Amino acid sequence: MSLFPLFVNLEGKSVLVVGGGKTASRKIKGLLPFKANIVVVADKISQSIMKLYKNGTINLFERKFRFSDLNDKDMVIAAIDDTGLQKAIYEQCSAMNIAINCVDSPSCCSFIFPSLIVKGSLVVGISTSSKAPAVSKEIRKMITKILPDNIDKIIEEMAELRHSAIKGKSRQNMIKRIVSERFRKLQTE
Repeated sequence: MSLFPLFVNLEGKSVLVVGGGKTASRKIKGLLPFKANIVVVADKISQSIMKLYKNGTINLFERKFRFSDLNDKDMVIAAIDDTGLQKAIYEQCSAMNIAINCVDSPSCCSFIFPSLIVKGSLVVGISTSSKAPAVSKEIRKMITKILPDNIDKIIEEMAELRHSAIKGKSRQNMIKRIVSERFRKLQTE
């Protein structure tokens, strides 16, 4: 089954990461550009996570997970190897209507992390619906190579134009025309 892509505003949302290893670190780094309030709970902490904590980027509780850690959370990532605990966290999050991702356990996820391209305001998520993450990563590399270096500048210019012109069909057509011209020009350079 294919998964529906959904983009969510995480700014100021409380995100719990259970686990303190390399996978947890990778998930945290993927979340950082989206300005969530990240809380990590783990009894063993990698150096990269400790550095983020010492820099004030994340909150950290160096101890074993407690189910009370789920209280007031908007999203949970379980980056742990214990599949029994993953399942228990998944079931509790489901009962509490909390979005949950248990790393490498698609059956214990209400959402998955796509392979991401983030360039300023541009966010591209690529997914194989958990079937072949390595394929998603290669596609991400291909797309990244063809994106113009100044893509964020182009987006900001179009946003200014969008906000300054009168809303309606003529504004839509004007912006579409300008963007098409801009990208045609980029392809010939």
